[in-house]
Amino acid sequence: MTMTQPGSLPARDYRKWALFAVMGVVTLMVLSIDERFLIDKTDEEWRHIAPFQWWLLVHGLAGFVALAIGPFQFSGSLRRRHLKLHRVLGRIYIGAICIAAPLAIYIGNNWDDSRASTVEGWAQGGGWLLCALLALVFAMKRNIARHRLWVMRSYAFTFVFILARAPHIFSWHWKDSAEFATYRWFLVLGAVIVPDLILQGGELFRRRAKSP
Repeated sequence: MTMTQPGSLPARDYRKWALFAVMGVVTLMVLSIDERFLIDKTDEEWRHIAPFQWWLLVHGLAGFVALAIGPFQFSGSLRRRHLKLHRVLGRIYIGAICIAAPLAIYIGNNWDDSRASTVEGWAQGGGWLLCALLALVFAMKRNIARHRLWVMRSYAFTFVFILARAPHIFSWHWKDSAEFATYRWFLVLGAVIVPDLILQGGELFRRRAKSP
């Protein structure tokens, strides 16, 4: 195993940035397919969102800010070289979620016709907000390990919006809103569990040490 020499910078984690690159490509594909109505004023989607379009606008902008800033919060070089910028971006990231998550619950609670979808929306929005707030609490306590875990969970919740619509890339359509809500429940479960698997992946596949 290659050891890092004293005073040298740690090796770049190309797997992490490859993952973010894939996530970026999926995001662009989803936005181009699922959010095309934003550049088409004749799209029927405008009629559907008309009652809550301004709430949705604020929610969407805040969610996009969190989605865009998130990857930079996982940059070790940014933390080492520009700690103040890292903290400022972190506050903006948490603030964006504190706006977007409650608005998601509010919109779903008032304009979603499906009870199953509304209940899932409470779990998704509530989990999103809770993870962000816990990330902030542990940052203030200088518990970096816990802070990192909850930031990863919060970003996993942020990305649920994209993954929920990723099947549309392959022209997949849900039979009804209840089936779509069930799929989102699995994404919520993944947002809680997958960050732990990523952080503990090395220990998971490491061979047991031999007894002396």
